[in-house]
Amino acid sequence: METMTEGEALQIVMVGYGNRARTYADYLRRTAVAMARPGCRVVAIVEPNPIRRTAALTAFGLPPEAGFADWEAYLAASAVRTDLQGAQAAIVTTPDHQHYGIALSALQERSYHVLLEKPIAQSYRECLDIARVARQRNRIVGICHPLRYHPFFVKFRELARDTSRIGRIVSISYAENIGLDRMTHAFVRGLWRNREASNTLLVSKCCHDIDYLVWLTGSTATRVQTTGSLSLFRPERAPEANGGAERCLECPMERECPFSAVELYLRRRKWLRHFDLPDGFGDGDIRRVLRDTSYGRCVYRVGDNDVWDHQSVQIALADGVSVTLAVNGVTGVEGRRIHVMGSKGELWGDEHTIRLQRYPTAGLPTDQARQEWHFAALADAPGHAGADYAIVEDFLNGVHAMQQGGVEPRWPLCDIRHSMEAYRIAFLENDPTDDMR
Repeated sequence: METMTEGEALQIVMVGYGNRARTYADYLRRTAVAMARPGCRVVAIVEPNPIRRTAALTAFGLPPEAGFADWEAYLAASAVRTDLQGAQAAIVTTPDHQHYGIALSALQERSYHVLLEKPIAQSYRECLDIARVARQRNRIVGICHPLRYHPFFVKFRELARDTSRIGRIVSISYAENIGLDRMTHAFVRGLWRNREASNTLLVSKCCHDIDYLVWLTGSTATRVQTTGSLSLFRPERAPEANGGAERCLECPMERECPFSAVELYLRRRKWLRHFDLPDGFGDGDIRRVLRDTSYGRCVYRVGDNDVWDHQSVQIALADGVSVTLAVNGVTGVEGRRIHVMGSKGELWGDEHTIRLQRYPTAGLPTDQARQEWHFAALADAPGHAGADYAIVEDFLNGVHAMQQGGVEPRWPLCDIRHSMEAYRIAFLENDPTDDMR
């Protein structure tokens, strides 16, 4: 195995340069060199969109020849170009349907360590394939599950696992309230609207929620059941007042519609970072997006959206804990709600506040019966309150430790070997016999 010498930079290829990659890239540029270990250096960008590819090359000060339109072109070049042959890791943030092929190729053909954006793949079997190859090659495959690193959720887990406060956990109620804006942007009009091109709603949106629940409980599932449907965003649900309009720009009831793309993107200017708009863009540029892409289509007439807009999952865990996970797409509320019920007390959380209520006993001091922890200041903190940056740092530290040839590998907190149970649940696999969980 190739090792790094002290002070040598870890060389990385970035595969994909959308919104998630830009967050990770910001961390690499700003803080990697200041860590207590050798720095890292991005040596190549793989991105089909020329605007994004150019932006990435500029951000990292790379020449045009360091940019590639697809993974195959990069593979061919890295086989013969010495400037690319020192790469040891890949950060993969492509669309879901490309994760499997690129991650496997990076492991098998280049023996890279991989930081892989969630979800891992499009089936549990594909997840198993990647996990097995990572184990065979003794490579890290870090999975980008920010809840394991988010200060609110880290504290909530600490309290939930404190048997002196909660006792034995009996049941957990967990709600992922997607909210109308995010639901229509991502799962009705956007990249995750179609299961064949991406994944189910449960996998796309909640794989890291399920991973968090597995991490919190430390248990495995014995039974998984689910119900749900695509109930609202269907052609037959379109209001008569819509008059058959295909796009919000031409809809006679646009100002009355809570799902208006004109309201979301043009008036409120939300989610525009996901579009490739020119510097100094104006209303005309946004209108072109609404006229020419799926983001401007009526939510009832997108045409190829088949992802459910609500879902409920019941999970029975091996330690006797029952978990109910509700995924709510049609709601004005956004954010996660979690309620843990134990033998000594209960714990509530809403991403802003954690509340502990202990059951009354004769010897319980008043100041311990009810406690609160507040995290509202983190609500608008960048990078999921620093969790995104912690993901990258944890991955890089793990790769560096392995490259230095330590006796025991330093696996990241969310290496793929830690995530397989979550994906077995998310893909609704009830067979617990596979040894890669």
